Amino acid sequence: MELGERECTGGCCGFLTVVVQRFGEIVQWSDWEVPWAAHTDMPHPPPELHFDASQYDAEVARAEADRWWQVHS
Repeated sequence: MELGERECTGGCCGFLTVVVQRFGEIVQWSDWEVPWAAHTDMPHPPPELHFDASQYDAEVARAEADRWWQVHS
């Protein structure tokens, strides 16, 4: 599932990136990269998060089916 603008590199408005991996029945979000301006202190990234894989799959399917959040151009 893609959330965000494909052509955005983060240089304009900033964005979060995260590595999503599946380990058996666990989905892990880790290695966050957070936007920050050069003249400010670097923010602390969110912590590593773990989700039950079956619940995660159900939520991804629900989000893919419900497109209210999608921007149309």
